[in-house]
Amino acid sequence: MHKRVRALVIGADGLIGSALSSALGRSGHFVIETTRRSRQEGERNRILLDLADDSFVTLLPKVDIAYFCAAMTGFAECQNDPGRAHQINVSAPNVIGRRLVQSGSRVVLLSTSAVFDCLEPRMATDRPYSPRGVYGATKAAAEAAFLGLGPAACVLRLTKVLTPETPLVRQWIDNLGASRHVEAFGDVGISPLKVEHVTSALLALAEQPATGVYQISGAGDVSYAELALHLARRLAASPSLVDRCDAVQYGISQGEVLRFTSLDTSRLSYLTRFVPPAPLDVVDEVFGPALRAQRAGSAAAASQ
Repeated sequence: MHKRVRALVIGADGLIGSALSSALGRSGHFVIETTRRSRQEGERNRILLDLADDSFVTLLPKVDIAYFCAAMTGFAECQNDPGRAHQINVSAPNVIGRRLVQSGSRVVLLSTSAVFDCLEPRMATDRPYSPRGVYGATKAAAEAAFLGLGPAACVLRLTKVLTPETPLVRQWIDNLGASRHVEAFGDVGISPLKVEHVTSALLALAEQPATGVYQISGAGDVSYAELALHLARRLAASPSLVDRCDAVQYGISQGEVLRFTSLDTSRLSYLTRFVPPAPLDVVDEVFGPALRAQRAGSAAAASQ
């Protein structure tokens, strides 16, 4: 951003919200965070805001821009409690977003490729909504509400974000390094990103007169089985340790099986020069230290 702004990060307890708040602070901007954990209220310019509570009508601060990073994202969780999912993902953001825009703020909503059917890769920005589950349906409804707020609102759809602490991948690294079998879905795809990709895009959207929908994604898709095989290669482990399975075998409904999640990033790339990363390059960058540590540990054990 070219000038110091007052920014509101709704959902600063989460992965993206926390990283965004830190990035804004490092850039010299004044950041107000929301938390749903009451014991943290008042800490570091934090205010209490629980989107699941009908009393969320907290006095909202006057800000230049607000980022909506809070959401109920678990597919199964949303499927099991659609009413709560609608409250958190649609109703509360709609009310808060409208109030912020009326007070002169710009608003940015984080969304997901799950607003589409995910039947083909690199889905276009203007593709019609076609969610296959409750989570995607609520995010599609939230998008429609935000876009109805006019030029002060924009949406950033994103794909899976990997961090060094992503539990499933860390578990696979440990197991493959110890020559233990892992199970990985061959029918579920991801188009991974790093946290830094998303925070950089969010900062850039605030610098530009951005409105409408933008998308950020990896350059393509890999299945979880392909990801696990890649880890096995990096660890010099036998590929036979990766047992491919299908998600439906584990009770996941066919409607929740997303084979492709990659998005067309042309609009964001034009605005910010974002270059979609190759999926396995993201894996290597994020988990490189863990892979090197695992290889070193295995070598040390073998030499004893």
